[in-house]
Amino acid sequence: MSDAVRVDPSLAAILPRYLEICRADCVALLAAARDRDLESARLLGHRLKGSGGSYGLPEISRLGGEAEAAALAGRPDLALALARELARYMEELDVICGEEPCKS
Repeated sequence: MSDAVRVDPSLAAILPRYLEICRADCVALLAAARDRDLESARLLGHRLKGSGGSYGLPEISRLGGEAEAAALAGRPDLALALARELARYMEELDVICGEEPCKS
């Protein structure tokens, strides 16, 4: 089952690079949470929280914000669970720019 999200067609040229960066941040967030590096997890979560909505992907913002909050609360296990949820979301995400799938 995929999560299809329709975004503004004007993002078609920049969205693939954004998704590439998000996937890299997600991998880094998973590693930080596994290593109990709460400061790195907080920073990564904060970055994801701030960027997702700008690209029409509010679920990235929600999960990033929750991971940031978990890190701030000293809860690496919760941050890891949220990072895993974000990784699953990113894996299943299908982005549609206007009427066409975005290349990612």
